[in-house]
Amino acid sequence: MALHQHIERLLRTLEVPDLAVEVPEEIPDENAFLEAMETALNSFLEDGEDDQSPLALIEADPQSYDLSDEPEPAELQEAVRSFMNAGDSTLSLITPDNPLRPEGGEDPHKYWIFLLQMPSLSEHHWWAIVNKQKPSDVYNYGIIDE
Repeated sequence: MALHQHIERLLRTLEVPDLAVEVPEEIPDENAFLEAMETALNSFLEDGEDDQSPLALIEADPQSYDLSDEPEPAELQEAVRSFMNAGDSTLSLITPDNPLRPEGGEDPHKYWIFLLQMPSLSEHHWWAIVNKQKPSDVYNYGIIDE
């Protein structure tokens, strides 16, 4: 199965089928990439530790997103999914060849680095950083695009 078919299946499984994914032509280890991409997307959907993460932004002001005053985690995740599926959202893999770097300075030789942009939610750049040696080691953070 071609990589784009695996990506489409993963997006359907995670219920974000309308999220555009940009990857370079050559991915040296497609299985590791797919695992890292799934880990990154789950981080955006489940980890609100950084106060600028998509989840934390929505949780900080739930009424602005037509959510209850104290939304359940599933409700917050569904709100993030809706922005991922808004039609203008993009997930990009940042490779060593790409001049774009995350604000935290993470090295794309050591990490799978994903940039999420969801203009319908905010002008933030959201970064998911997945350790290539230990894919369960992941975090995400947001930086407002000024």
